[in-house]
Amino acid sequence: MRAEYLHIIRDPLSMIIALFIPLIMLFLFAYCLTFEFKELPIVVYDMDQSKESMDYIESIDRTSYFHIVWYLNNYEEAKSMLEANKTLCAIIIPSDFSKQIHKNLSARIQTLVDGSNPSNAYTISNYLSAINANYSKTMQIKYFEKNNISVNLEPVKLIPRTWYNQSLREFTYTVTGIISLSIMGFVPILSALSIVREKESGSIQQIFISPIKPYEYIAGKMSPYVILLTIDFFLVTLFALWWFALPFQGSFAILFLSTFLVVFVCVAIGFLISIFTKSQLVAMLLSIIFTLMPAIVWSDALAPIESSAKGARFFSFFFPARYYTKICRAQILKGTDFLGYWDNMGALLIHSIVIFGICALIIRNKKI
Repeated sequence: MRAEYLHIIRDPLSMIIALFIPLIMLFLFAYCLTFEFKELPIVVYDMDQSKESMDYIESIDRTSYFHIVWYLNNYEEAKSMLEANKTLCAIIIPSDFSKQIHKNLSARIQTLVDGSNPSNAYTISNYLSAINANYSKTMQIKYFEKNNISVNLEPVKLIPRTWYNQSLREFTYTVTGIISLSIMGFVPILSALSIVREKESGSIQQIFISPIKPYEYIAGKMSPYVILLTIDFFLVTLFALWWFALPFQGSFAILFLSTFLVVFVCVAIGFLISIFTKSQLVAMLLSIIFTLMPAIVWSDALAPIESSAKGARFFSFFFPARYYTKICRAQILKGTDFLGYWDNMGALLIHSIVIFGICALIIRNKKI
């Protein structure tokens, strides 16, 4: 354990990685990854050129979701703009738009949406439908007021109230998930190099002829990484709470304990990978394949696990990031008591014991 501490301290690159890479991942994902459209460029082909059509276009353009960048002269231009990926949506207003409105008939507007990305297509369609519904409601109110008609246009009102993230800030959702994602993507890579270095230098043979027990060897090798990285990521979490102005409703002690458990599991995963490899490069690649890549899909950090296929969803139970993300959000956003996430904490504990035991068993049998 003392030797591993000295190695970490004397290796400035490892210290730099341990201190700055988690912060880089935090800022990179938080500021560059967004799920909400803002000022999405769209094009319009207005065949009517009337005051009514211009009012309708203005109702779309003045929102924060869309920005009209081009007014087309013919239908083929809309097709060309979509094919060239210059826009994701084209709005086609027919030539009889104003006439239909004056006759109190339904005026149909065509929207061409790029469906290459179904998620984007659904979002754009929903945004436009909401804007269109609001515009139609405004027209109805004006019509009834003009004719002195009293009608309740909304007999059933839905009054939503958002809990835990009242302002619906994306930072509140993404940052709490990025913390677990950075742990899974960074900790195993750093710890996976430990035993591989001893294999490459041949010093691993000294362990086999020494009276040290396998679990003592693993515990001594893991302890510096677990202690330093737990403190490191707990400080990163506190920094994220302060920098992104996240609410904190729970217990810092519980958050520290859960961070300790997930770091312990990830360090153990790194050691397990290093036991089966003989090269530091291979150890790093395997760490990325078996930790970071699955964490992006199954950590519940960037997309809900429930949105994945049922068969694939089963594999998420084998990755600790899933459990830590739930605990992290429960503590930071909701202040949930222990009974609300005891199963996730227990899963992290079971992962720790099982992976640590497997590492000790393999070393005892000298199968490294």
